[in-house]
Parts: sequence; structure tokens; C-alpha cells
Amino acid sequence: MPVEITEEAIEVLRNSLQLAGVDTATGGARLRAARALGGGLNVQVELADAARQGDDVIEARGIRIFIDRTVSEAIPDAIVAVEPQHDRIVVRPAGP
Repeated sequence: MPVEITEEAIEVLRNSLQLAGVDTATGGARLRAARALGGGLNVQVELADAARQGDDVIEARGIRIFIDRTVSEAIPDAIVAVEPQHDRIVVRPAGP
């Protein structure tokens, strides 16, 4: 599952994990699927102490990302980035 994580997103996640006291040897950030009211899919980013069974796990520059299989299936070529206006992590499909 190809996932691109921008340098800006790595820094925001690294700072968030550090502030929350998450041990990066076992913990990381989870991308979790949530159904929207209109029937769509929202991707939520949350801090996690460990992967859950069924999570895909990737490492990017010392940060572990746990990806819910529903997210993997819905956005097979995802980019994890920072929305510049609000310094908020976003997950979006790759491409134009």
C-alpha cells in the first residue's frame, strides 16, 4: 500500500506524539475511517499507543503510522499532508 507522508506532516505528528507522551517505539498515529452523515468516508487521525489487529503499519522517518484497512481500501494511494491554513493533518488521494 503506497502512502506518501510529507515532511511537514512528519514534523506535526512527531511534535504531537512528543507532547502527548506517546512512546514512538510502540506507538504512533492511526488513520481511522469514520462514516460521514452523508454516507461518505472521513479519515480521522488519532494518536495511538500501539497498532490494532488488522492495521497496516508503515514507518516514515522514525514515526509509525497505523492505517485502518478501510482507509487502505478507500484511498489506496494516499498522501498524508498538512493543511497549511490551519496546520491540520489531512489524508487525500494522490494525483491531480
